[in-house]
Amino acid sequence: IPLEKLIAPVVKLDVKSKCEDDRDYTVTVQDLLDWESEHGSVPSGAVILVETGWGEKYTDMAEYYGSPMDTKDPELNYTQWAAEISFPGLSSELADELISNYDIAGVGVDTASLDAGKAGSFPVHFKLQTENKWGLENLCCLDKVPASGATLMAFPPKINEGSGITIRPVVDTDSRYVYRLNSTARTTMFSGVLIALLILLV
Repeated sequence: IPLEKLIAPVVKLDVKSKCEDDRDYTVTVQDLLDWESEHGSVPSGAVILVETGWGEKYTDMAEYYGSPMDTKDPELNYTQWAAEISFPGLSSELADELISNYDIAGVGVDTASLDAGKAGSFPVHFKLQTENKWGLENLCCLDKVPASGATLMAFPPKINEGSGITIRPVVDTDSRYVYRLNSTARTTMFSGVLIALLILLV
């Protein structure tokens, strides 16, 4: 992943109310179009952050995953656990739309996976990663991130032959980082609020 792709303007989709009514909600193309109708076109090289409200559930693993099974149990039946889990994620249709019609750097969610818990075979993961779009999972503090006008920075250490790693990205909420249309970036003095996000890069 090129370094400049790890500094990205933020597009935040707030679907908390929809996820309160349906914990298996999948974020739709219409959710993205609704954002554009209010904020304008998605910037080139953007990261799509999805706020479902699940970050607030992280300290309660049964509520977070939607299964009472203990994920730290060495005798955990993974197949049974995977069949029970229930949480929101991106729809496969939205992944297709982002790949076909938008120039995004990546996607981030405040749930355990880019795919919804009931998605099964991780279609969103495979579609985005095939196109070299990175993913951030288990994000926190998205309620402090504005819908637009912020910049995310996420720099993982170099790894080899790994599927993911824990990193700590930050969001500059008043865009003191200047993001250029040619996908290069330069910095200015920080004076904005930096929001730390605990995530898993996949």
